[in-house]
Amino acid sequence: MEAGDRARAVRALAAAYAAARGTEPAYKLCEVNLSAQYESSPMSLGAMGEFLSDYETWLLSPKVE
Repeated sequence: MEAGDRARAVRALAAAYAAARGTEPAYKLCEVNLSAQYESSPMSLGAMGEFLSDYETWLLSPKVE
């Protein structure tokens, strides 16, 4: 069985925890920026902008029954 390095494991866990705390604010910032870019110029997002624009058109189209 391998000998464990407790101090190294604790440092690695602390680093992983610190990195995880930063992901939600970073995601929110990315989400806000992509939304603003989509609203100003959907096609600037390439294929994804085209897909989202088509989806938005479909969502807002009158329902056919």
